[in-house]
Amino acid sequence: MWTLSRIALYPVKSLDPVFIEQAEVLPGGGLAWDRQFALFDANGEVINAKKQARIQQIRASFDLAGQTITVSAPESDLAAAQFALSENQPGLEAWFSDYFDQRVTLKSNTSTGFPDDLEASGPTIISTQTYEEVARWFPGITVDELRLRFRANLEFAGDLPFCEDRLYNPLNPPVLFRAGAVTFAGSNPCKRCVVPSRVPTTGQTDAQFMKTFIRKREETFPSWGVLSLFRNMYRLAVNTRLHELPEGQPPRIQCGDTLEILSR
Repeated sequence: MWTLSRIALYPVKSLDPVFIEQAEVLPGGGLAWDRQFALFDANGEVINAKKQARIQQIRASFDLAGQTITVSAPESDLAAAQFALSENQPGLEAWFSDYFDQRVTLKSNTSTGFPDDLEASGPTIISTQTYEEVARWFPGITVDELRLRFRANLEFAGDLPFCEDRLYNPLNPPVLFRAGAVTFAGSNPCKRCVVPSRVPTTGQTDAQFMKTFIRKREETFPSWGVLSLFRNMYRLAVNTRLHELPEGQPPRIQCGDTLEILSR
């Protein structure tokens, strides 16, 4: 039996997570508060860790009940400050503008957030056993650090490393699985970018991380994995889509919920 053990939200895209015990699932499939906000430059382009390694040097903590964010940048001269977490916050936008030395605006999307995969905008999911296996490949990198590098939303206690790779098919119909009372469809193994190769608190890149990861992923690829969905082995965790919300129940998932595969 698989059990949901950790829920991570990233209220501002590319900033630090907040770990919670339960989350609301939105009609669009994402989790409430997850990537609800994103930073944009003067050209309307999103500012994220893929493009700006410096964003990883920002520390952010969140009070979701009070709807506030506290930001600091230890490597800069900017003072730590707390702001209301909402659009039209000139002080918060000014803080980010000073940090990036350009005009920055903060935008919000309460319907879908700002996911990377627009076709599979549900929460990303991974097992603790996978994190533990990957940590063995990289002496000096802990499971907690891997959580910050790979930034999955849902973590579950499974049975074997890469058991989450059972949650997708190469063709329709998709694999359906239930977390609590909410049914999701597995979409595909999550293609990784440069971010996991960086130290999550500094943005410094480990030039060997990707090569080592790909080699070890090939060596440990599970028998149930679908090779046709791996153009390369730099993939980890599973993207999902919402399949069905429960009727007559709050659309929530929480730590301790059983994860059950309904179809393959």
